[in-house]
Amino acid sequence: MNKTGELLDGATLRFHFEDGPMKGKDYDHTFHDGKVDWGAADSDKRTTSNGELVRIGDSCYVGSYLGPNGYTLTTAMNLASGQLVAFASNGKDWVQQSGTVKRVG
Repeated sequence: MNKTGELLDGATLRFHFEDGPMKGKDYDHTFHDGKVDWGAADSDKRTTSNGELVRIGDSCYVGSYLGPNGYTLTTAMNLASGQLVAFASNGKDWVQQSGTVKRVG
């Protein structure tokens, strides 16, 4: 498996959620050096968390990180098709979300 350094290290990915608790919202994520900087796409405020983005095939990646409120977000994404599937959990609750992903900036 190849880590993000080859193709996406430092690139910003915009996640748009089409369902679930984040329905209709956009979040930007920049994975780099075992970290991810993330926040609402329409805001300059960013949170930095431990996280990783791993390439699993042509244009396909899995990303995961633990946010400061105890939620883990794990995403599977295909940058060629723009498809995103995400799983969020906090040890008590679990939710699957779908949406789109695109490289921005």
